[in-house]
Amino acid sequence: MTKLFSLILSFLALFTSLFVPFETASVPDSQDDFVPVARFIATSDTHISTLGDKGCKRVAKMLNTAYAIAEADEDYNGLDAVVFSGDITDSGTFTAFSAFTATTNKAIKGDTERLAVVAKAHDGYTYSNGSLDIYTSLTGQETDFHRVINGFHYIGVSRSDSGEHYLPEQVQWLDNELKKATEDAPLQPVFVFTHEHVLNTVFGSYTYDGWGLDTFLEVLNKYPQAVHISGHSHYPANDPRSIWQGNFTAIGDGGLAYYEFTVDDKTAVHPENYKTMTQALLIEIDALNRVLVRVLDVDAGKYVKEYLIDNVASPVKVKYNHEARKRLSTAPVFSDGAELTVKKSAAQYEVTVPQAKVFGDNEVYLYRISIKNSSGREVYSDRELSQYYFAEVPESITFNGIYLGTDSYTVTVVAEDVWGNVSTPLTTVIG
Repeated sequence: MTKLFSLILSFLALFTSLFVPFETASVPDSQDDFVPVARFIATSDTHISTLGDKGCKRVAKMLNTAYAIAEADEDYNGLDAVVFSGDITDSGTFTAFSAFTATTNKAIKGDTERLAVVAKAHDGYTYSNGSLDIYTSLTGQETDFHRVINGFHYIGVSRSDSGEHYLPEQVQWLDNELKKATEDAPLQPVFVFTHEHVLNTVFGSYTYDGWGLDTFLEVLNKYPQAVHISGHSHYPANDPRSIWQGNFTAIGDGGLAYYEFTVDDKTAVHPENYKTMTQALLIEIDALNRVLVRVLDVDAGKYVKEYLIDNVASPVKVKYNHEARKRLSTAPVFSDGAELTVKKSAAQYEVTVPQAKVFGDNEVYLYRISIKNSSGREVYSDRELSQYYFAEVPESITFNGIYLGTDSYTVTVVAEDVWGNVSTPLTTVIG
């Protein structure tokens, strides 16, 4: 009876998926000097609850956009795979897994392969270890997989069916599969997917963030060809720290649910409009085994960052090494003539700062304001993120709700980039 009930629910989910809306996709500009021979799209944290909800619509639109990009490419119009790195559901219910299955079944076209890992997080909230069996029963797919698609290797590791995130057997399995893959194609990238970041690699994985695990670090360090892709943190993929290179390459995929940050020592920071996140990685490989990673804002239909990995099999990687990039980075710069704008409404002040400029793939992370009275004592300080993570970045940032007395005050604002470099300040006087 349980199997019959599951089949009935699955049929209903597939039938009602016909009513999941699709939106017309726009095609972002492409890079002219890169000719792909393979292409896939990767994301995570879709947090689907019910059929037709926000998560389902975002998945459908992501795939619709990816197909539009592929079909517009005169050199290679295939979309080989779509990969989901965990938290595909919001609470791990059978209904949620059915909705994910139905949505992807309808949205995926042609020979595109669906690959997904099941997370020991939201995917396990309801049925815990049983989430693996539910996913497999609905999709017919393994939750730990090693697939060769269009000549390239894709390896995924889902949560264990125990109280541990991953079992020693899974760590050994990944080692064995990476060995097979790199022996088969020693110069090619091998794409590895887990839900959690590898500890102290990409943005959001640092020890103080709490979103990284060191479970697979030792294994991945053995294989320079490995390109590890993960989610979990919800930290934006267009932050330059979301790609990292050491012995291997790691990339955070952003996700389709909401933005989150660590700001100074405060974790789980959710800025205004944080639920508008719709990020995915459109990844292409060329005949030289270069990997072009474009961060796609699905709702905006545009790329918001691009990384070209041209050293994927090299045992020594500097291009996206965080320490090297930090040393080479320069502080943000305000445009000539840039000024702070101060407005007063009743007893409150607001201070607006124009966005500073950065160079290369750097980003202004935040702005810090300090207000001192006539005796030099600081009476107010705050920080505001630059909103670099949105597809449409505002031209200025405003600090609101500032209450001051009748004294004279000096206002100072600096811009700080993602590497901690601080600009020359802008200053003004109130009173």
